[in-house]
Amino acid sequence: MGSVQLVVASLALAATVVALALVVRAVRRMLKVIRLGKPDPERFTAKGARLRTMLTETLGHTRMLKWTVVGAAHWFVMVGFGALAFTLAEAYGEAFDPDFALPLIGHWAVYGLVMEAIAALTGLGIGTLIVIRLLNRPRRRPRSRFLGSTWWQAYYVEYTIVAIVLCIFAIRGLKAAGGDLPYPVWAAPISRGLGALLPASGVAITLVALVKILVSLAWFVVIAVNLTMGVAWHRFAAFFNIFFKRSASSAPALGGLRPMMSNGKPLDFEEADPDTDQFGVSKVEEFTWKGLLDFTTCTECGRCQSQCPAWNTGKPLSPKLLVLSLRDHAYAKAPYLLSEDPAARAEAERPLVGGAAEGGVIDPDVLWSCTTCGACVEQCPVDIEHVDHIVDMRRYQVLIESNFPSEAGVMLRNLESKGNPWGAQPNTRSDWVKGLDFEVPRVEDGGEFEYLFWVGCAGAFDDRAKKTTRAVATLLHEAGVSFAILGNNETCTGDPARRMGNEFVFQGLAQQNAETLIEAGIT
Repeated sequence: MGSVQLVVASLALAATVVALALVVRAVRRMLKVIRLGKPDPERFTAKGARLRTMLTETLGHTRMLKWTVVGAAHWFVMVGFGALAFTLAEAYGEAFDPDFALPLIGHWAVYGLVMEAIAALTGLGIGTLIVIRLLNRPRRRPRSRFLGSTWWQAYYVEYTIVAIVLCIFAIRGLKAAGGDLPYPVWAAPISRGLGALLPASGVAITLVALVKILVSLAWFVVIAVNLTMGVAWHRFAAFFNIFFKRSASSAPALGGLRPMMSNGKPLDFEEADPDTDQFGVSKVEEFTWKGLLDFTTCTECGRCQSQCPAWNTGKPLSPKLLVLSLRDHAYAKAPYLLSEDPAARAEAERPLVGGAAEGGVIDPDVLWSCTTCGACVEQCPVDIEHVDHIVDMRRYQVLIESNFPSEAGVMLRNLESKGNPWGAQPNTRSDWVKGLDFEVPRVEDGGEFEYLFWVGCAGAFDDRAKKTTRAVATLLHEAGVSFAILGNNETCTGDPARRMGNEFVFQGLAQQNAETLIEAGIT
């Protein structure tokens, strides 16, 4: 080993020790923050199915490939991130000996071809992602999906990958120039081509290997001191976030909302105690640990933002910015929560929902702009459950603070008193049947029927929706389908109240409907 190799090897080993120490400390801190969340035992069911889903979504990129070009480019980068670790191991060896090759596989032509192809495709993939980011800068597109993302972090990650790919080909080219590359032209065409242009130099190989090592370790150091750097941390956290998603299947976390939880169990309103039970979320540590993992995993890609109807119509809500605000607040507040000093904890009493004058983390206008349509959840490549988190915050605002938009108050009062959002008289619910040239059977008439036609509030009261209801009833009648309606005995499902955060009204209406269906003998 020459003097250059000795110095280079010493620097590489010292930098490795520092980087590993910082990463271990960062992971421990991150786990402490996530464990501040409330229990969520349902996430540990069906482990085998969850593992299959996680492997399918990550290795198959099934959600990323909804956007084909971006998905394909990202897949190449993801594969490169793992596979090119072999070239990092080679770089450590080359820091000691420029002629180093991995034991057993290092001289195989197939290995040389695979690494050559992966490095080239990784470079192509990251180049594509850089171009896409540049074309979608907010200066070019004011409502860009990247608006609000942390630009320096994204560029740092992207250009780190570019630097690593360049180092790989530089080392291989230098080896080819010196006649030390053990692969034929067909297995390393790019490296062989560079070899014709570069000088033969063992010292240069060692120095480039050092650059590659330091660039890689610098990346780990940077993310270790930036725990909220989701654009980098998602490379590790996404596997866990997908594994612990709401459903063990590949379906996104859509459909029915999760029940209100307190200490890891569904809240029973008949036995609930406001002094001991949790009604929604008023502090970031009242989210479940999966919620805190969601915030940690966000990649800042902005897919949710690009599809959000509220954002696209000029409302203040961005699902991405909401998650980022919660993430930043969680990690800023965590040191105070983990401290034993009451005075230190008092510094963390920033309201979760509140205006700028109150120093709130989430502005009320942002919280109430959400339509709970689920487009954000459908688009998220790492299965973040935006809607559940929004509704949990609404629940506290409605049930405990009685703080909600006046329009919502009118709707909730109508649901409680009239059984529909518009406040129409309940005894007019079946007026839509007027004008039909046949008799619509009702459950209360006592006749036999095979199917219940659940009309719903819009179908019963909204003038445009009534046309659809009449058309469906006519089709069922002409097709000879045996059906009946509940008529005026039907009431709202309560779902609008639940999505606004009033779980109490929802539970009451749901129970009323359940009793009506049981009484009618409907199963």
